[in-house]
Amino acid sequence: MHRLRILIVFTLIVLTVQGWFGDTVNIFFVPAAGVNSIPFSSSAVIQAIYNVGFALVWHAFQGLFLAIFSFVLLFFSFSWSKKRSVRICGILGALMVLSAAIGGLLFVLSGFNNGGNSAQMGGSFIGAYAFYFIELYFTK
Repeated sequence: MHRLRILIVFTLIVLTVQGWFGDTVNIFFVPAAGVNSIPFSSSAVIQAIYNVGFALVWHAFQGLFLAIFSFVLLFFSFSWSKKRSVRICGILGALMVLSAAIGGLLFVLSGFNNGGNSAQMGGSFIGAYAFYFIELYFTK
């Protein structure tokens, strides 16, 4: 259980940095008027991210890391704990990270114009943060 607690704390630290970069990008780097909608292709999304600058590149790749790592953490939540509460929080935390990633992708595809997608990203971030703190509590 000690190893699981360390992984959860690591996840919370990465989520904190992710939140700081996300707010920084939304407030200071994304064009206020947005840009034209982006076609749904990996090259167009990557180009749109690179056009905004380093902060969004960092935010996007850290988000990708968090999406993958949340499922690694979920696996260990099931492997290292028998507590249903720990497992449920692991599931909900991973779903919130996935929801934030989807919201972020849709926000980029909208040309940084759809506030609802941005809100989905931010709200899901808060949900992930909360569920991982609750999971940390239940690992006592």
